Amino acid sequence: MRKVIIQVERLSQGFERFQQAWETGAPQGEFITFEDVETLLKTLTSKRWELVSVLPKQGPMSIRALARALGRDVKNVHTDVQALKEIGLVTDHPTGICVSYDEIEAHLVLKSAA
Repeated sequence: MRKVIIQVERLSQGFERFQQAWETGAPQGEFITFEDVETLLKTLTSKRWELVSVLPKQGPMSIRALARALGRDVKNVHTDVQALKEIGLVTDHPTGICVSYDEIEAHLVLKSAA
């Protein structure tokens, strides 16, 4: 089972995780990381989340079939698919496109200044 964690993380934290993996040889998991909440929300819009939730249920499908399933314009779905491909959440499949993961977990942490 492939699981990805979507999160907001400072670059230094990502380097620490990389260093730990390098030194120990132990996998750290798969991550899609954003530098700030604004970028995350701009990239993973509600329409794109809807798209990501439909694909695992329907299986790999063409962009046109996905647009029909979502009741959306093909051009807009294509744009959303391209954005999701760029971050690795959606990939090409011989019969269309698909979500690359069995489980998607999102982490958003808000801490108050102490």
